[in-house]
Amino acid sequence: ISCPDISLLIPLAQILGVTTSELLNGEKCAAPEKSKDVLVEETLLYSDRSAAQKVDRVKGILFTCFSSSVILAAVICFICDFCITGQLTWSLLTASSLLFSWILLLPLFKARKNIIRKSLLVLTLTVIPYLAVLSRLLSLPAIYKMGAVIAIISLLGLWCIYIPFLKIPHRKLYVTGILLLVIIPIMWGINGTVSFFIQQPLDPSTKFVDSLTTLVLLIIAAFCFSKEFFRNRKQ
Repeated sequence: ISCPDISLLIPLAQILGVTTSELLNGEKCAAPEKSKDVLVEETLLYSDRSAAQKVDRVKGILFTCFSSSVILAAVICFICDFCITGQLTWSLLTASSLLFSWILLLPLFKARKNIIRKSLLVLTLTVIPYLAVLSRLLSLPAIYKMGAVIAIISLLGLWCIYIPFLKIPHRKLYVTGILLLVIIPIMWGINGTVSFFIQQPLDPSTKFVDSLTTLVLLIIAAFCFSKEFFRNRKQ
């Protein structure tokens, strides 16, 4: 009916107990030729390697352009800052943000597998040091303290969302329900953190919107869980 990805033809033929030639022809041969089958496998492997090399070349070119743009932007900011103020002030903020963005996007260009997982890992390892640098450059300790708490809450939420998608990707409604439930503590946690550090309670309108959003998310999550439950029971 259809042809799978070319990289899957050889392992698929092995699982089905046929040669790649028989798999491509759609019928078993009375006396399959070993040399012919070897040639087909070598051709498939070469095509797969060629496709992977083309993707790597394109990603390499994009990574080079992106890195060059980051360096050029940082140099321009340094020059402008030094010419205007006679020292490096705001350009250090820009440079640190550019460096953080470059590190954050590094898995997108260099990783071949598990790009989302590696990106989350890089974000987890770099966001706290980045906030510390910003806090030091701006001489505002509150940026690091409040930002670190918000970052930890957000990162925990992102990992709690990613793990179900990784472990049970086939149960989409169940995973969607988990996603909606995770959003609720993230939302309240971030608002509570901001309220604590600015030393002002949440205004009634914000509480009303948050409460209404929580109720809607709970209703949708309950619908997803119930529909997934009844579907599995029916199966």
